[in-house]
Amino acid sequence: MTNRTIEHRTSSTAGYTCFSRACATREKDERFRGPDTMAKIFLPGFAKVILYVPPFRRFFMKRIAPSGIYEYVIARTKLFDTVFLEALDNRFTQVVVLGAGMDTRALRFEDRNPGARIFELDIPATQQPKLEILNRKGVTLPEALVFVPIDFNKQSLSEALHAAGFVENQKTLFLWEGVTMYLTAEAVDATLAFIRENCAEGSRVVFDYIYGSVLRQENKYYGEKEIFNRVSKAGEGWTFAIEEGEIEGFLSGRGFKVEAHYTPPELEKAFLTGENLPSPRPVNGTHCIVVASVNKNVL
Repeated sequence: MTNRTIEHRTSSTAGYTCFSRACATREKDERFRGPDTMAKIFLPGFAKVILYVPPFRRFFMKRIAPSGIYEYVIARTKLFDTVFLEALDNRFTQVVVLGAGMDTRALRFEDRNPGARIFELDIPATQQPKLEILNRKGVTLPEALVFVPIDFNKQSLSEALHAAGFVENQKTLFLWEGVTMYLTAEAVDATLAFIRENCAEGSRVVFDYIYGSVLRQENKYYGEKEIFNRVSKAGEGWTFAIEEGEIEGFLSGRGFKVEAHYTPPELEKAFLTGENLPSPRPVNGTHCIVVASVNKNVL
């Protein structure tokens, strides 16, 4: 396997996501105001200058960020927050965050957690700097939070999770945010197989994915060429996709039932509009998000 930049240094896409979340908390328009009030603690000094100076922030979002990706990150963060809180409210006993990056949900929603154990998995090059920042900032980590270093393309998810205390046959939520497009098809299949085989019926997974035509560079969607070129130049090129319209068949063939599916227009409608106010800023057209549950009867 060819060495990829993302395996050897902190992911630049994880950094961009964190910065976008921080910027979103300062949006005046409530449709775009983001909920991740902790994201700013991970930003380096120059990024905080951009964050706190509105003209710089607006310039960055309009001229530097790929079209619609900032809006997509805002909508995705809101959706994943919603699914996370639903799991806590429904007494899921475990939450697994795959490719956690600078995720803060275990911290932001600690007071909503009735006792679920939360496992954050990521490559060491991304996870270790996060832990160092949290320690330097004096952030007290919840007892329920467990950090698990892993390279998803090379290491066994089962071995890593079980070594960290994962319990089989429990109602578990898997958050897979901004990850699948960077994996191999084999790694995606192995992850889904692990979830289905080791978790209780009704366990859930939520993940985003790109359309197959994006990998073929057909340039069919809003902002596609910009974001494709950006991740490729960052050494984090996309490798996995699902064809448009095939998500239900893809998941049912792997033991899952689709509960909700959001295309870019549906994300805008659900998370970036107000009462009688449509979204004036479109979401990048390359990504969809699906929420699915384990359905052991289909296989």
